[in-house]
Amino acid sequence: MIENLKFEMPNVYWTNRLATPDDTPAVLPRLVRIVHGDAYQEINETYWNWRYLNDTPFRAKIIMAEHEGQPIGIQPLAVFDWQRGEARMTGAMYTGVLTHPDHRRRGVFKSLVESSNEYAKSVGAMFSMTLPNDASLPGFLKTNEWAYPGLIPMHVKVIDGNAMLRPRLGPIAPLVGWMPGMLCRARGSGIDTGVDCRLATEVPDDLEAAFDAFARDCDTLMIRRTASYWHWRYLTRPGSTYRTMVATKNGETLGAVTTAVGKRAGLDVGMIMDLVAKGGVPVMRALLRAAEGELKARGVGLVTCQSSTPLMRQALKQEGYRNAGPTITRKSFHFVYRPTGNDGWPRPPVVLSDWHLTFGDSDNA
Repeated sequence: MIENLKFEMPNVYWTNRLATPDDTPAVLPRLVRIVHGDAYQEINETYWNWRYLNDTPFRAKIIMAEHEGQPIGIQPLAVFDWQRGEARMTGAMYTGVLTHPDHRRRGVFKSLVESSNEYAKSVGAMFSMTLPNDASLPGFLKTNEWAYPGLIPMHVKVIDGNAMLRPRLGPIAPLVGWMPGMLCRARGSGIDTGVDCRLATEVPDDLEAAFDAFARDCDTLMIRRTASYWHWRYLTRPGSTYRTMVATKNGETLGAVTTAVGKRAGLDVGMIMDLVAKGGVPVMRALLRAAEGELKARGVGLVTCQSSTPLMRQALKQEGYRNAGPTITRKSFHFVYRPTGNDGWPRPPVVLSDWHLTFGDSDNA
Protein backbone atom coordinates (compact mmCIF):
# COMPACT_ATOMS: atom_id res chain seq x y z
CA MET A 1 0.00 0.00 0.00
CA ILE A 2 1.21 3.49 -0.80
CA GLU A 3 1.03 5.47 2.44
CA ASN A 4 2.31 8.85 1.26
CA LEU A 5 1.81 9.98 -2.31
CA LYS A 6 4.36 12.42 -3.66
CA PHE A 7 3.74 15.43 -5.87
CA GLU A 8 5.65 18.55 -6.76
CA MET A 9 4.01 21.90 -6.12
CA PRO A 10 5.19 25.13 -4.47
CA ASN A 11 3.85 26.27 -1.10
CA VAL A 12 2.42 22.89 -0.16
CA TYR A 13 1.40 22.78 3.50
CA TRP A 14 -0.57 19.50 3.41
CA THR A 15 0.20 15.80 2.97
CA ASN A 16 -1.61 13.36 0.72
CA ARG A 17 -2.13 9.79 1.86
CA LEU A 18 -4.54 6.90 1.58
CA ALA A 19 -7.41 7.29 4.03
CA THR A 20 -8.25 4.50 6.48
CA PRO A 21 -11.55 3.49 8.12
CA ASP A 22 -10.44 5.46 11.20
CA ASP A 23 -10.63 8.67 9.14
CA THR A 24 -14.38 8.31 8.49
CA PRO A 25 -15.58 10.26 11.57
CA ALA A 26 -13.47 13.23 10.49
CA VAL A 27 -14.13 13.07 6.73
CA LEU A 28 -17.93 12.87 6.82
CA PRO A 29 -18.70 15.91 9.04
CA ARG A 30 -15.67 18.02 8.12
CA LEU A 31 -15.81 17.63 4.34
CA VAL A 32 -19.03 16.08 3.07
CA ARG A 33 -21.42 18.07 5.24
CA ILE A 34 -19.45 21.33 5.04
CA VAL A 35 -19.06 21.16 1.25
CA HIS A 36 -22.52 19.81 0.38
CA GLY A 37 -24.58 21.27 3.25
CA ASP A 38 -28.03 19.70 3.32
CA ALA A 39 -27.65 18.29 -0.20
CA TYR A 40 -26.68 14.66 -0.75
CA GLN A 41 -28.02 13.52 2.62
CA GLU A 42 -27.72 9.97 1.27
CA ILE A 43 -23.94 10.26 1.65
CA ASN A 44 -23.96 9.08 5.24
CA GLU A 45 -22.02 6.49 7.19
CA THR A 46 -24.09 3.64 5.73
CA TYR A 47 -23.36 4.79 2.19
CA TRP A 48 -19.71 5.38 3.07
CA ASN A 49 -19.32 1.83 4.35
CA TRP A 50 -21.00 0.43 1.22
CA ARG A 51 -18.88 2.44 -1.20
CA TYR A 52 -15.48 2.61 0.47
CA LEU A 53 -15.23 0.08 3.29
CA ASN A 54 -16.91 -2.99 1.82
CA ASP A 55 -15.15 -6.35 1.54
CA THR A 56 -15.69 -6.78 -2.21
CA PRO A 57 -13.24 -6.19 -5.09
CA PHE A 58 -15.25 -3.06 -5.92
CA ARG A 59 -14.38 -1.01 -2.84
CA ALA A 60 -12.80 2.36 -3.54
CA LYS A 61 -9.66 3.87 -2.13
CA ILE A 62 -9.65 7.48 -0.91
CA ILE A 63 -6.72 9.78 -1.51
CA MET A 64 -6.89 12.31 1.33
CA ALA A 65 -5.19 15.67 1.73
CA GLU A 66 -4.43 16.30 5.39
CA HIS A 67 -3.35 19.43 7.28
CA GLU A 68 -2.63 19.51 11.01
CA GLY A 69 -4.34 16.16 11.47
CA GLN A 70 -7.56 17.18 9.69
CA PRO A 71 -8.80 16.22 6.19
CA ILE A 72 -8.96 19.16 3.81
CA GLY A 73 -9.69 17.27 0.60
CA ILE A 74 -10.46 13.81 -0.78
CA GLN A 75 -10.39 12.08 -4.15
CA PRO A 76 -12.07 8.65 -4.10
CA LEU A 77 -10.67 6.20 -6.64
CA ALA A 78 -12.00 2.77 -7.64
CA VAL A 79 -10.11 0.22 -9.71
CA PHE A 80 -12.35 -1.95 -11.90
CA ASP A 81 -11.92 -4.71 -14.45
CA TRP A 82 -12.81 -3.38 -17.90
CA GLN A 83 -13.46 -5.07 -21.23
CA ARG A 84 -13.57 -4.13 -24.88
CA GLY A 85 -14.61 -6.89 -27.23
CA GLU A 86 -12.76 -9.86 -25.77
CA ALA A 87 -9.80 -7.87 -24.39
CA ARG A 88 -9.72 -7.27 -20.63
CA MET A 89 -7.76 -4.65 -18.72
CA THR A 90 -7.65 -2.62 -15.51
CA GLY A 91 -8.92 0.95 -15.33
CA ALA A 92 -9.39 3.52 -12.57
CA MET A 93 -12.49 5.62 -11.94
CA TYR A 94 -12.31 8.85 -9.92
CA THR A 95 -15.46 9.99 -8.11
CA GLY A 96 -16.62 12.70 -5.74
CA VAL A 97 -13.56 14.96 -5.36
CA LEU A 98 -14.03 17.44 -2.50
CA THR A 99 -11.93 20.33 -1.21
CA HIS A 100 -12.66 22.17 2.03
CA PRO A 101 -13.80 25.76 1.26
CA ASP A 102 -10.98 27.22 3.40
CA HIS A 103 -8.34 25.47 1.29
CA ARG A 104 -9.53 26.08 -2.27
CA ARG A 105 -7.47 27.73 -5.01
CA ARG A 106 -4.25 26.62 -3.33
CA GLY A 107 -3.52 23.51 -5.36
CA VAL A 108 -5.23 20.89 -3.19
CA PHE A 109 -7.48 19.68 -6.04
CA LYS A 110 -4.54 19.43 -8.42
CA SER A 111 -2.43 17.55 -5.90
CA LEU A 112 -5.23 15.06 -5.18
CA VAL A 113 -5.62 14.31 -8.88
CA GLU A 114 -1.86 13.95 -9.36
CA SER A 115 -1.60 11.60 -6.40
CA SER A 116 -4.54 9.60 -7.75
CA ASN A 117 -2.83 9.38 -11.13
CA GLU A 118 0.28 8.04 -9.42
CA TYR A 119 -1.72 5.47 -7.46
CA ALA A 120 -3.68 4.33 -10.53
CA LYS A 121 -0.48 3.70 -12.45
CA SER A 122 1.07 1.83 -9.51
CA VAL A 123 -1.77 -0.72 -9.43
CA GLY A 124 -1.57 -1.45 -13.15
CA ALA A 125 -4.43 0.65 -14.51
CA MET A 126 -4.21 1.41 -18.22
CA PHE A 127 -6.23 4.60 -17.84
CA SER A 128 -8.04 6.84 -15.38
CA MET A 129 -11.49 8.24 -16.11
CA THR A 130 -14.03 10.41 -14.35
CA LEU A 131 -17.39 12.12 -14.87
CA PRO A 132 -16.77 15.68 -13.61
CA ASN A 133 -19.46 18.24 -13.01
CA ASP A 134 -19.40 21.74 -14.48
CA ALA A 135 -17.37 23.07 -11.54
CA SER A 136 -14.58 20.48 -11.60
CA LEU A 137 -14.29 19.98 -15.37
CA PRO A 138 -11.97 23.00 -15.92
CA GLY A 139 -9.58 21.66 -13.28
CA PHE A 140 -9.05 18.52 -15.35
CA LEU A 141 -8.90 20.19 -18.74
CA LYS A 142 -6.36 22.89 -17.87
CA THR A 143 -3.71 20.22 -17.20
CA ASN A 144 -3.80 19.27 -20.91
CA GLU A 145 -3.48 15.62 -19.80
CA TRP A 146 -7.13 14.64 -19.93
CA ALA A 147 -9.01 13.90 -23.15
CA TYR A 148 -12.56 15.26 -23.35
CA PRO A 149 -14.50 13.25 -25.98
CA GLY A 150 -17.71 15.17 -25.35
CA LEU A 151 -20.98 14.94 -23.43
CA ILE A 152 -22.47 11.53 -22.66
CA PRO A 153 -25.59 11.22 -24.84
CA MET A 154 -28.96 11.32 -23.08
CA HIS A 155 -32.11 9.73 -24.48
CA VAL A 156 -35.70 10.31 -23.32
CA LYS A 157 -39.06 8.69 -23.95
CA VAL A 158 -42.59 9.52 -22.85
CA ILE A 159 -44.23 6.26 -21.74
CA ASP A 160 -47.31 7.81 -20.07
CA GLY A 161 -48.23 11.35 -21.04
CA ASN A 162 -50.96 11.58 -18.42
CA ALA A 163 -48.59 10.65 -15.59
CA MET A 164 -45.95 13.05 -16.88
CA LEU A 165 -48.31 16.04 -17.16
CA ARG A 166 -50.55 15.41 -14.14
CA PRO A 167 -48.28 17.21 -11.61
CA ARG A 168 -48.44 20.35 -13.77
CA LEU A 169 -51.89 20.20 -15.37
CA GLY A 170 -53.91 18.30 -12.78
CA PRO A 171 -57.33 17.05 -13.95
CA ILE A 172 -56.93 18.31 -17.52
CA ALA A 173 -53.83 16.14 -18.10
CA PRO A 174 -55.84 13.33 -19.77
CA LEU A 175 -57.07 15.78 -22.41
CA VAL A 176 -53.56 16.32 -23.78
CA GLY A 177 -51.62 13.45 -22.25
CA TRP A 178 -51.74 11.43 -25.46
CA MET A 179 -49.80 14.05 -27.42
CA PRO A 180 -46.19 13.64 -26.07
CA GLY A 181 -46.28 9.89 -26.65
CA MET A 182 -46.91 10.42 -30.36
CA LEU A 183 -43.28 11.50 -30.68
CA CYS A 184 -41.92 8.34 -29.05
CA ARG A 185 -43.44 5.44 -30.92
CA ALA A 186 -41.51 2.17 -30.99
CA ARG A 187 -41.10 0.07 -34.10
CA GLY A 188 -43.35 -2.98 -34.09
CA SER A 189 -40.85 -5.45 -35.51
CA GLY A 190 -37.28 -6.44 -34.57
CA ILE A 191 -37.90 -7.33 -30.92
CA ASP A 192 -37.45 -10.76 -29.35
CA THR A 193 -40.94 -11.47 -28.00
CA GLY A 194 -39.86 -14.79 -26.49
CA VAL A 195 -37.78 -13.19 -23.75
CA ASP A 196 -39.19 -13.46 -20.22
CA CYS A 197 -38.23 -10.49 -17.99
CA ARG A 198 -38.96 -10.64 -14.28
CA LEU A 199 -38.08 -8.64 -11.19
CA ALA A 200 -35.26 -10.22 -9.21
CA THR A 201 -33.59 -9.79 -5.83
CA GLU A 202 -30.53 -11.73 -6.99
CA VAL A 203 -28.80 -12.13 -10.35
CA PRO A 204 -27.69 -15.56 -11.60
CA ASP A 205 -24.03 -16.43 -11.98
CA ASP A 206 -24.44 -16.99 -15.73
CA LEU A 207 -25.09 -13.26 -16.18
CA GLU A 208 -21.35 -13.13 -16.85
CA ALA A 209 -21.83 -15.16 -20.05
CA ALA A 210 -24.53 -12.73 -21.17
CA PHE A 211 -22.24 -9.81 -20.38
CA ASP A 212 -19.35 -11.32 -22.38
CA ALA A 213 -21.64 -11.65 -25.39
CA PHE A 214 -22.85 -8.07 -24.85
CA ALA A 215 -19.25 -6.80 -24.65
CA ARG A 216 -18.34 -8.57 -27.90
CA ASP A 217 -21.43 -7.25 -29.69
CA CYS A 218 -20.92 -3.66 -28.51
CA ASP A 219 -17.11 -3.68 -28.90
CA THR A 220 -16.84 -0.61 -26.65
CA LEU A 221 -14.80 -0.14 -23.49
CA MET A 222 -16.89 -0.88 -20.38
CA ILE A 223 -16.72 -2.03 -16.77
CA ARG A 224 -17.21 -5.80 -16.62
CA ARG A 225 -20.83 -6.21 -15.50
CA THR A 226 -20.48 -9.60 -13.83
CA ALA A 227 -23.05 -11.07 -11.42
CA SER A 228 -20.90 -10.03 -8.44
CA TYR A 229 -20.57 -6.48 -9.80
CA TRP A 230 -24.32 -6.23 -10.44
CA HIS A 231 -25.07 -7.55 -6.95
CA TRP A 232 -22.77 -4.99 -5.33
CA ARG A 233 -23.71 -2.01 -7.51
CA TYR A 234 -27.49 -2.39 -7.69
CA LEU A 235 -28.75 -4.94 -5.18
CA THR A 236 -26.90 -3.85 -2.05
CA ARG A 237 -26.65 -0.07 -2.36
CA PRO A 238 -28.37 1.48 0.68
CA GLY A 239 -31.23 3.92 0.23
CA SER A 240 -31.65 3.44 -3.51
CA THR A 241 -34.78 3.07 -5.64
CA TYR A 242 -33.13 0.47 -7.87
CA ARG A 243 -35.08 -2.48 -9.23
CA THR A 244 -33.48 -5.18 -11.34
CA MET A 245 -35.14 -7.39 -13.93
CA VAL A 246 -33.49 -10.53 -15.31
CA ALA A 247 -34.20 -11.78 -18.82
CA THR A 248 -34.34 -15.50 -19.62
CA LYS A 249 -35.32 -17.66 -22.55
CA ASN A 250 -35.58 -21.46 -22.51
CA GLY A 251 -33.78 -21.52 -19.16
CA GLU A 252 -30.83 -19.40 -20.32
CA THR A 253 -30.01 -15.99 -18.81
CA LEU A 254 -29.96 -13.43 -21.61
CA GLY A 255 -29.37 -10.26 -19.63
CA ALA A 256 -30.49 -7.83 -16.97
CA VAL A 257 -31.68 -4.25 -16.62
CA THR A 258 -31.83 -1.96 -13.58
CA THR A 259 -34.18 0.99 -13.19
CA ALA A 260 -34.51 3.86 -10.70
CA VAL A 261 -36.82 6.81 -10.07
CA GLY A 262 -35.71 10.33 -9.17
CA LYS A 263 -37.20 13.81 -8.89
CA ARG A 264 -36.40 16.20 -11.73
CA ALA A 265 -38.10 19.62 -11.92
CA GLY A 266 -40.89 18.35 -9.69
CA LEU A 267 -41.54 15.24 -11.80
CA ASP A 268 -40.92 11.58 -11.04
CA VAL A 269 -38.51 10.61 -13.82
CA GLY A 270 -37.51 7.04 -14.57
CA MET A 271 -33.90 6.12 -15.26
CA ILE A 272 -32.60 3.05 -17.02
CA MET A 273 -29.44 2.69 -14.99
CA ASP A 274 -27.78 -0.23 -16.75
CA LEU A 275 -28.46 -3.00 -19.22
CA VAL A 276 -26.64 -6.03 -20.60
CA ALA A 277 -28.06 -8.38 -23.19
CA LYS A 278 -27.03 -11.48 -25.11
CA GLY A 279 -28.75 -11.50 -28.47
CA GLY A 280 -28.14 -8.02 -29.81
CA VAL A 281 -30.71 -5.32 -30.43
CA PRO A 282 -33.81 -7.60 -30.28
CA VAL A 283 -33.03 -8.66 -26.68
CA MET A 284 -31.96 -5.12 -25.70
CA ARG A 285 -35.35 -3.90 -26.88
CA ALA A 286 -37.14 -6.59 -24.88
CA LEU A 287 -35.30 -5.48 -21.75
CA LEU A 288 -35.98 -1.80 -22.45
CA ARG A 289 -39.67 -2.51 -22.89
CA ALA A 290 -39.79 -4.53 -19.66
CA ALA A 291 -38.04 -1.69 -17.81
CA GLU A 292 -40.59 0.79 -19.13
CA GLY A 293 -43.43 -1.42 -17.90
CA GLU A 294 -41.86 -1.59 -14.44
CA LEU A 295 -41.39 2.19 -14.31
CA LYS A 296 -44.91 2.84 -15.58
CA ALA A 297 -46.23 0.66 -12.74
CA ARG A 298 -44.44 3.05 -10.38
CA GLY A 299 -46.37 5.99 -11.83
CA VAL A 300 -43.56 7.30 -14.05
CA GLY A 301 -44.40 9.05 -17.31
CA LEU A 302 -40.94 10.05 -18.61
CA VAL A 303 -37.97 7.68 -18.92
CA THR A 304 -34.33 8.66 -19.46
CA CYS A 305 -31.34 6.57 -20.48
CA GLN A 306 -27.67 7.37 -21.01
CA SER A 307 -25.63 5.47 -23.55
CA SER A 308 -22.53 6.22 -25.61
CA THR A 309 -22.48 2.80 -27.32
CA PRO A 310 -23.77 2.83 -30.92
CA LEU A 311 -25.49 -0.59 -30.65
CA MET A 312 -27.36 0.44 -27.53
CA ARG A 313 -28.34 3.73 -29.11
CA GLN A 314 -29.72 1.78 -32.06
CA ALA A 315 -31.96 -0.20 -29.70
CA LEU A 316 -33.09 3.00 -27.97
CA LYS A 317 -33.96 4.62 -31.29
CA GLN A 318 -36.02 1.62 -32.37
CA GLU A 319 -37.90 1.74 -29.07
CA GLY A 320 -38.85 5.37 -29.67
CA TYR A 321 -36.29 7.22 -27.55
CA ARG A 322 -35.24 10.70 -28.62
CA ASN A 323 -31.89 12.40 -28.14
CA ALA A 324 -32.01 15.05 -25.42
CA GLY A 325 -29.34 17.72 -25.12
CA PRO A 326 -28.45 19.92 -22.14
CA THR A 327 -31.25 22.32 -23.05
CA ILE A 328 -33.82 19.65 -22.22
CA THR A 329 -32.04 17.91 -19.33
CA ARG A 330 -30.72 21.16 -17.78
CA LYS A 331 -27.55 19.30 -16.93
CA SER A 332 -24.38 18.43 -18.83
CA PHE A 333 -22.91 14.96 -18.40
CA HIS A 334 -19.17 15.34 -18.92
CA PHE A 335 -16.58 12.59 -19.36
CA VAL A 336 -12.77 12.80 -19.36
CA TYR A 337 -9.99 10.22 -19.33
CA ARG A 338 -6.19 9.96 -19.45
CA PRO A 339 -3.75 7.12 -20.15
CA THR A 340 -1.64 6.26 -17.10
CA GLY A 341 1.45 5.48 -19.18
CA ASN A 342 1.39 1.74 -18.47
CA ASP A 343 2.16 -0.38 -21.51
CA GLY A 344 -0.24 -2.87 -23.04
CA TRP A 345 -3.52 -0.98 -23.46
CA PRO A 346 -5.24 -2.85 -26.32
CA ARG A 347 -7.00 -0.60 -28.83
CA PRO A 348 -7.08 2.67 -26.87
CA PRO A 349 -10.34 4.57 -27.52
CA VAL A 350 -10.29 7.56 -29.81
CA VAL A 351 -13.85 8.93 -29.74
CA LEU A 352 -16.75 8.89 -27.28
CA SER A 353 -18.48 6.05 -29.13
CA ASP A 354 -15.51 3.80 -28.28
CA TRP A 355 -16.73 3.86 -24.66
CA HIS A 356 -19.81 2.35 -22.98
CA LEU A 357 -21.11 4.83 -20.41
CA THR A 358 -24.49 4.74 -18.64
CA PHE A 359 -26.16 6.20 -15.56
CA GLY A 360 -24.75 3.23 -13.68
CA ASP A 361 -21.20 4.52 -14.15
CA SER A 362 -22.02 7.53 -11.98
CA ASP A 363 -21.83 7.29 -8.19
CA ASN A 364 -24.60 9.80 -7.61
CA ALA A 365 -27.24 8.35 -9.96
